[in-house]
Amino acid sequence: LPAVVAAKARILGSRRFRRRRPGAAAAGLLPEFHTIDLNDVGAVGKVLHRLVSSEERGSSGKGEEDGAGTSVVCHTIFVLEGVMIYLDEGVPHALLGVLSDVLRTVDCGGGGGTLCFADRLENVPGGSLDAGKAELKHNGWELTEWQPKPGLARHMGVAKLIE
Repeated sequence: LPAVVAAKARILGSRRFRRRRPGAAAAGLLPEFHTIDLNDVGAVGKVLHRLVSSEERGSSGKGEEDGAGTSVVCHTIFVLEGVMIYLDEGVPHALLGVLSDVLRTVDCGGGGGTLCFADRLENVPGGSLDAGKAELKHNGWELTEWQPKPGLARHMGVAKLIE
């Protein structure tokens, strides 16, 4: 939601936060915020591709060398926490595929990617480990940790990109 993004940006931009983390802003370590309708899977893919590609990162893009001649390798981590439960039917499944597709189409110097989630995976009834593995594998991810729990965001786990 745009209001949530604006509120988080205000918190990170506040003088109080900058006093607590004086080096973060100077070193460029503060997160960037981008508003997007996650139900628009095509738009999500375009934005993510731009953000993880060298177009957005400039000359220190993936697979290149830094100023000291060291090869730059990135490892992208996607975190989904209680967002897929609010998306339209079919979108959570498609979104998992878009996340892996973006990482496979952008040169990341072989760094790969990780998906961390505390959400509800579509096509996974209850806490079925086999269904969770199948849903993630179908979308380009290999499940490495799995912890189902009661509630709406009933699936917690970690998956790595299938290269």
